[in-house]
Amino acid sequence: MFIVYILIFVFVLGIVVLVHEFGHFLFAKRAGILCHEFSIGMGPALYKTKKGETTYALRAIPLGGYVSMAGEDPETDKIKKGQVIYLQIIKNIVQKIYLYKPNDIDIVYAKVIDFDLYGKDGKQLYIHYESKNKEAHFVNVASDAYYHFTEKLSQQIAPYDRCFESKSWINRFLTVVAGAGFNFILATLVFIIINFVNGIEVKAPVIGGIVSNSPAEIQGIQKGDKIISMKYGTNETVSINDWNDLANYMNRYKLGEPITFTVLRNGKEEQFIVTPEIYIATLGIGSGDNVEGTEINYIQVNSNAAKIGLQKGDVITAISGTTNDDRNTKEIDETRTLHFDNLANWADISNALRNFYLSEKVSITILRDGNEHVFDVQTIKAIEPDNVTQTVIGIEHATEFNFFGSIGKGVTDTTGVIGSVFETFGLLFGDKNVGVGDLSGPVGIYDMTKTFAMAGIMSLLFWVAFISANIGFVNLLPLPALDGGRLLFLVFEAIVRKPVNRKVEGYIHTVGFILFMLLFLYVTFNDIIRIRG
Repeated sequence: MFIVYILIFVFVLGIVVLVHEFGHFLFAKRAGILCHEFSIGMGPALYKTKKGETTYALRAIPLGGYVSMAGEDPETDKIKKGQVIYLQIIKNIVQKIYLYKPNDIDIVYAKVIDFDLYGKDGKQLYIHYESKNKEAHFVNVASDAYYHFTEKLSQQIAPYDRCFESKSWINRFLTVVAGAGFNFILATLVFIIINFVNGIEVKAPVIGGIVSNSPAEIQGIQKGDKIISMKYGTNETVSINDWNDLANYMNRYKLGEPITFTVLRNGKEEQFIVTPEIYIATLGIGSGDNVEGTEINYIQVNSNAAKIGLQKGDVITAISGTTNDDRNTKEIDETRTLHFDNLANWADISNALRNFYLSEKVSITILRDGNEHVFDVQTIKAIEPDNVTQTVIGIEHATEFNFFGSIGKGVTDTTGVIGSVFETFGLLFGDKNVGVGDLSGPVGIYDMTKTFAMAGIMSLLFWVAFISANIGFVNLLPLPALDGGRLLFLVFEAIVRKPVNRKVEGYIHTVGFILFMLLFLYVTFNDIIRIRG
């Protein structure tokens, strides 16, 4: 199965990168920019084919991709004065420029005296050279002539009028922004497909499905029931007018308390008493329908609990560990070693694990077949203690097919993902408990891809849309080596009415790329440590 998940990971990342680079490519071609290569992946080429003036390549490392556009390299000239080259001249026009001496080809020896292969302001391309017999010659160069560096490596020359910098400001802007734009379009289209298949949630609090073996099913709640009111403990009965009322009510719910649901079924009101399951999101374990004991009745696939060997049926008897320092609140203002061994129910388990929400390693003592075992498991960071635990009733929102609603929700789903990225960056720079070490790289993305793939095709499609919107947003950040960094230079140009020196911009992007590679290595290392526990 490992190979299958690797292939799924490559497909997910590949389709997102393909769409991103195609956006750049399409608008570059539209603007008349010469595109040397359209590549998916990095490193050695596994497959290459040339169509027209562009080489299309599939490369060995399935991370990233690029469109090589004329003018991106500040050093456009591949030859120098005084250099010996070899020319293929047809009708006094240079068609090929060899930087090595080829065999069995009719060529001309040329020691370069002067040249212009850029042709800014409409100037004719030319090479002024000295032949073997010391005679000076002047020849024009075709605008689509080729450099040949080796027998297998060649590149079309890039005159000014085919370069990125020669195009209008708006065409350059659109070419740069199109990559992220196409990622947003892909995310929106995928979300629309998901909404077509799954339907749009109706506003009324009507139950559209019941999870098998959930507390709701066990107590007799059925699909089609309309929730009228809810009540738990000694609290007042709350009327439920839409699904948001239900969600808001559950946010105030006290763990372990039975909830009385009043529902409308076939025109009659009926009551059901349901005790929600308790799910520990930071570990991936759940109580099932029995919250009174401490037996594990559910383990999420690919969770940290599953990876270290916890099993359904294990009875938790003790939890211990050392807390991390929460630097934002006084709830945990210093590291402490805690031990909980009087666990009577799942509310106790939840209260114990609320102390370990900053990615700590905890020891869980369990009974299995009458024998005691201790497992050390890495928790997932929850940012806040309240996020450690989720309550599960087992009811699903009713949906309906709505063509235009699906399209509208596809757009709002995409903007919602972009909004969540803003929130993540807000935490990254505003929450002292969140840092660069919490970011995920390729290894973390692979692990999440595996989890979504296990959950089914719709979950995997959601992940494709989520990743596409994320990559689109991140690429627009105003940082060197990213599309956003290039846009920043374009905005600067529009303000001062003068482009930044190409060499200076190139150096800045190079430094940015090196820093991103260092971040990439750091994040990948952290991913490996986090996943291995």
